[in-house]
Amino acid sequence: EHVARSEGEIRGRALRVPVMVGFHGDQGAGVYRGAPFEVYATPIPAGLHVTGIFGGAISDYELSTERINGRFETERWRPVVLAVNPHGKVPSLDDGGLKLFESGAILLYLGNRYGAAKGLWPEPKESQALADAVCWTVWAMAEMGSYMMQYLYHGLDSPVSYKPEDRSKAAADYNRAQFDRLLDALETRLEGRDYLMGDFSLVDVATASWLLL
Repeated sequence: EHVARSEGEIRGRALRVPVMVGFHGDQGAGVYRGAPFEVYATPIPAGLHVTGIFGGAISDYELSTERINGRFETERWRPVVLAVNPHGKVPSLDDGGLKLFESGAILLYLGNRYGAAKGLWPEPKESQALADAVCWTVWAMAEMGSYMMQYLYHGLDSPVSYKPEDRSKAAADYNRAQFDRLLDALETRLEGRDYLMGDFSLVDVATASWLLL
């Protein structure tokens, strides 16, 4: 398991997720292939959201990986990614010709398309559970990710943080306060549960990926 924590622990406990296929801790980018999927991703949280699903969770196929030296802005790869994502960014997904971009949109699509059959997403008939899964997934992407990254840029020393002279203490303090608020909400949700939906689901992937930095 990976144990996702924010500066030690999330209010004294850890959000655990199964070992995720990906490039965590690697500076490279890559393409996952396992028919009918092609996933383009880099080792950032948004990429981990998507690649973390493919370690036998969604795809029944053995995945091959093509490592890329650098990122996708090369002459070879940029046209490939643009064909899937008009913004030229990753993660992007090609599912048998159906093309998606934005990690949150990809997670929601995979949950609805494949997740229920794998026990990783509520069935359509489970109205409140499905609503909770959608809401917590969007929350992770729209709030958790945003405040986490801004605090990371301004308030921590990491490979992706701004240079000290470019950081704002006010921005760091504000985003840390908002991030603490989100961790309080997360901890409340986890009371009496091992995972956000009770059992491990794609919602945990969406949330925990931000906390693996």
